[in-house]
Parts: sequence; C-alpha cells; structure tokens
Amino acid sequence: MQVFNGIDFEMNAAEIRRRLGVSKESEEWKNIQDLMQEMDEVIQARAVYKPCYIQQKDGESVAIEDISFSSKVLRKNLEEVERTFPFVVTLGQKVDDRLKHEDDFLQQYYLDTIANVALQDVLKSLCSCLQDAFKIEKLSYMSPGSLQDWPIEQQRPLFTLLGNVEEEIGVRLAPSMLMYPSKSESGMFFPTEVTFLNCQLCPHENCPSRKAAFDEEKAKAYGVLE
Repeated sequence: MQVFNGIDFEMNAAEIRRRLGVSKESEEWKNIQDLMQEMDEVIQARAVYKPCYIQQKDGESVAIEDISFSSKVLRKNLEEVERTFPFVVTLGQKVDDRLKHEDDFLQQYYLDTIANVALQDVLKSLCSCLQDAFKIEKLSYMSPGSLQDWPIEQQRPLFTLLGNVEEEIGVRLAPSMLMYPSKSESGMFFPTEVTFLNCQLCPHENCPSRKAAFDEEKAKAYGVLE
C-alpha cells in the first residue's frame, strides 16, 4: 500500500458557485470565499492506494489478490483491464470537527458543499499522480455505494485489500460501512479508453453532485436497466 500525505490540489471555485447557485457578483460570494479559505486551512488531504493485478473474472464478479468483488458494472469496466488501483482519500478529521462546530445552518451548508467539492478536487489530484507514475493516459473509477449494482457493503473487501487504512491515513470503516472522517471516499481506479462516470448509469435527476447526464442505452448495456 502506497501513502500520499499532504496532497496538493486546487479548489474548484466555479464548481462551488455552481452547486451553491451564486455568482461572482453576488454579495454572498465574499462570505463563501472566506469560508473556502478557512476550509483550505483545515484540510489535511491524504490518500492510500495499491496497484493490484486481477486474478480472475467470472460472470458478475472479479477476484483481486484472492478477494472477490461482485458487480456487473465493475466486471464490465474491467473486461480489458489487467491492473487496478483501489484507493481511499480523505480531507482529514479537522474538516469534520469544523463542520460539527458550526451552529449557523446556512454557513454549515456552505462549508459542507465546499468540503464535498474539495474532496473531488483531491481525488482528481490523486488520479493525475497515478497517471504520471504509471504512464496511463486515462483513468476512471468506481466507488462502493455509488450504484445499486455495487453496494456500500463492498467497502469491507476494499479495505481488506488495501490493508490498515486507519493506521496509515486515519480513515476507519464503521459497522454501517460508512467512513470516518466523513469527508472521505474509497473506490477503484482502472485504465480506460473512454471515461466512465457513475452518473451515466444513475437515473436520479435531482442530484447536486451529478457530473454527467443519465445514459439509458449505456445503462442497458451495463445490465443495470431492463
């Protein structure tokens, strides 16, 4: 397992404005910028990953280092792939502490949105690091719980595959399969020629985190829509 401490990233101000529905000219934007600066000071971005070779592909499952993962979508994405990169990234405990100690509901909403966008920015930075280190042109990823086809219970084998994640970067897996600190994300990067996004297979329309439109034909091709 490889560890990244202090990941460099650039906070995506445009995405924060989009999610909050504010413009640069709005009076509230200055307040949000101040909160972005405050959040940037408490973020301690860390990550672990592990290069893994796929042992076996059967029906709707794959085996990696004797650990089985069950998902039609994951199986299809790994059809032409020999190596994957399971990972966990986190913004650290101080972000959770800051959110818990904010009493103003609106300010907490702003801070939470900023943290969610920052987590995706850190994830993009990790992706770029992996592309450079392993000379891979394009990577996509999937996360347990992001699709019904790959439920959150699959966090357990993912953490088992990686090793002692809590010891390395302070992220623990609760019995509910949620991660703490809460501003953490796990998943599996894989080389691809065409970018894959979970959103393409998800029909839920009112999602502020949506990165791509629902693609009914792709959902049918992946076997997640009849």
